[in-house]
Amino acid sequence: MYRKLLSLFIILSIGMIVLGCEKHEKTKINVSVAVSLKNPFQEIEKLYEQENKDIDLVLNFGSSGSLKQQIVQGAPCNIFISASKKYMDELKKDNYLIDNKYNEFTKNRLVLASSTKDIKSIDDLKNNEYKKIGIGDLKSVPVGQYANEVIINKGIKNDIENKLVYGKDAKEVLAWVVSGNVDAGFLYSSDTINNKNLHIYNIANDLHSPIVYPVGIIKSENNLDQIKKFNKYLLSNDVKDILKNYGYES
Repeated sequence: MYRKLLSLFIILSIGMIVLGCEKHEKTKINVSVAVSLKNPFQEIEKLYEQENKDIDLVLNFGSSGSLKQQIVQGAPCNIFISASKKYMDELKKDNYLIDNKYNEFTKNRLVLASSTKDIKSIDDLKNNEYKKIGIGDLKSVPVGQYANEVIINKGIKNDIENKLVYGKDAKEVLAWVVSGNVDAGFLYSSDTINNKNLHIYNIANDLHSPIVYPVGIIKSENNLDQIKKFNKYLLSNDVKDILKNYGYES
């Protein structure tokens, strides 16, 4: 009899513990982030969750255009960080943002990179030795859109158009460049920081639009205080220091 009562007590105790855990579930914050920010953002996620045990950051990486489209189609998203103001402005215009505004998160630079060739000029791309040139998809990938501006402003679009190979996001173009599957590719400077064997040509900023990453809070009825708290953290000096270590600019 005593053993049965003891077993019953243990079972009830475990049940109460489980119920107690269920009552203290972590608050989920869904964050859609341009894939070029994946490396620093994984560090940001780890640090923030260590300091805020009640928060679970759910990260969704992709091309900015695709992420924006997901938001419009109703995918869960509390905070959006784009690699271009274009998509944030579209959300602002359609009234998706809290207070109808957003902040500047960080900046980047555009480079031309190759694992096999020492690039001296953008005009080098016209040479026969450059048979495949990686570039992000022009419809949804900001790094491709910035690169397209450069190609047009340099007047070489007709010369290299049949060489262009379009990637679904910045990381895919990077993989092509590193593997040598393309002879050169247009990348963010931050993507090359841990790839020391790449030949890098820095592209002048006046050849394309400023590369600015905006951050905005998407309208939501739940957990707004926690969402705003995390958004404030993203604009802090601690995060700026992390971004600087990965090659981004304030």
